[in-house]
Amino acid sequence: MLTQGQKIYFGMARLGPSIMLDMLDLANALFYFSIQALPAIFTGIAIAMGYVSTMIATLLFGNLSDRYPTKRWGRRKPFVVLGAPLMAISFLFVFTPHLFVAQGDTIGLFLYALVTISMFRGFYGMTMTPFQSWMPELTEPEERPSVSSWQNVANFLGFVIGVLGTTFLAIEATGWGLPPEILLMILAFIVIQLVGFVGPIAGLHKEGKYIAQPNLRESFSTALKNRDFVGWMAAQGLLSIGFAMIIKSTFPFINDYLRFGLTEFLVFGVELLAVVFTFFLVWRWMIRNKGKRVTLQVAMLVAAVSLPLSFFITTAIEGFIMIALVGSGVAGYYLFPYIVYADFAHKDEIMTGEGKAGLYTSTPTIPLNTCEAISALLWGLIFSLPVIAPVPGSPGDAVTLGYLYWGPVAAFFIFLGILVLFKVNLDPDFESLKAQYAHVEETTDPV
Repeated sequence: MLTQGQKIYFGMARLGPSIMLDMLDLANALFYFSIQALPAIFTGIAIAMGYVSTMIATLLFGNLSDRYPTKRWGRRKPFVVLGAPLMAISFLFVFTPHLFVAQGDTIGLFLYALVTISMFRGFYGMTMTPFQSWMPELTEPEERPSVSSWQNVANFLGFVIGVLGTTFLAIEATGWGLPPEILLMILAFIVIQLVGFVGPIAGLHKEGKYIAQPNLRESFSTALKNRDFVGWMAAQGLLSIGFAMIIKSTFPFINDYLRFGLTEFLVFGVELLAVVFTFFLVWRWMIRNKGKRVTLQVAMLVAAVSLPLSFFITTAIEGFIMIALVGSGVAGYYLFPYIVYADFAHKDEIMTGEGKAGLYTSTPTIPLNTCEAISALLWGLIFSLPVIAPVPGSPGDAVTLGYLYWGPVAAFFIFLGILVLFKVNLDPDFESLKAQYAHVEETTDPV
C-alpha cells in the first residue's frame, strides 16, 4: 500500500513528460515548417517517424522491463533512471537545430528533425512504458483510482502548459535560432520533468509484486476475437488521423495564414483552455445521461462539421469561432479513450474472471501510432500543395493550399470514425453481465 504522499508524487511525475509530449505534438510542425522553413513533406516524414519510434520503444522497453529484473532496483526503475534524462536532453535538441545545422541546409535540417524527434519519442516510450507498468505492481486495486486521478491532473496541467508554451514559441521565435526566453522555458520544463521523477525513484523501491504482462501475440489474438474492441480500434485510428492533423495544423494556421499578433495569440490560448476544460465537464455530464457512444459521436460531429470552415475563414473573429467548435471536439477526443479502455477491461474481467487491463491499454498503441504516422505523412503532402492561397489582409502574400484543405481532410476521417462507431457497443450493461455470468458459474459448479 502507498501512502497519500507516494500516490501524489507517483501520479504527478507525469507532469513533465506530459508538458514535453503535448508541446512537441502542438509545436513540431509550427517550429520546423513555419519558423525554420523546412519543406512540409520533410516535416511530415520526420514527425511520422517519431510515431514509429514511439511504437517500437513502447513494445521493446515494455517487454525488456518485464523480462530483466535487477536485484537492487527491480524491473521498472532502471529504465526510468536511464530514460528520464535522455528524454529531457532530446527534448532540448528538438528545438536547437541552429547549434548543429547550418542555416539554409535543408537536408541537414531534415535529418536533424528526423533524428531528434524520433529520439525524444523513443526515450519517452523507454521511460513511460515501464513507469506506467510499475503502477499495478506497487498498488492494490482499491488504490489505483486515487493514483490515476493524480495522473489525470498531471496530464491536464501538462496540456495547459504545453498550449501556453507553444503559444509563447509562436510569439517569440520568428526565424533561425532560438530566443533566450524560449531556451529558458525549455530548460524550466526539463527541470520539472527531472524533479518529478525524484520522488518515485528515491521513495519507491522494487515493485511490490510480480504481475505478468500479456504476450504481444496473445494480446493480438485475444483482441481480434473481441468484435467491439476491434471496432473501437478502427474508429479510434480513423479519429486519430483527423485529430493528429488538427494538432499539427492549428498553430501554423493561426500563425502563417491568419497572422495572429500578440493579443490574438493570448486570446487563443485562454479560449482553447477554457473550451477544453468546459467541454470536459459537458461530455462527462452527457456520458452519464446519454451514454458513451452517443456522446462521443456528438463530440466528434461538432468538430467534423466545423473543420471545413478552414476553407472560408479570413478573420481572427472567425478563427476564434472555429477554434471554440473544434476545441470542444478535442476535449472529447482526449477524454474518451481512458474510459473506453477501462470498460473493455472490466467487461472482460466479468466474462472471464481474468484481469487484462494491460491488454486493453497496450494493444491499441500499434494501430494508433500507425494511424498517427499516416496522418503526419498526409499532412506533409497537403501542405506541399502549390503556394497560391492568398493570405487574408496581406495583399501579395500567399501560402500553400494546405492551409485551406487541412480542415476538410481532417473532417473526412473523423466522419469515417463516427460511422464505424455505429457498429461498436461502448455502453455494456455491467449489472446484466454480472448476473448472467454469476448464473453460469452457479449452474456449472459441481454438486
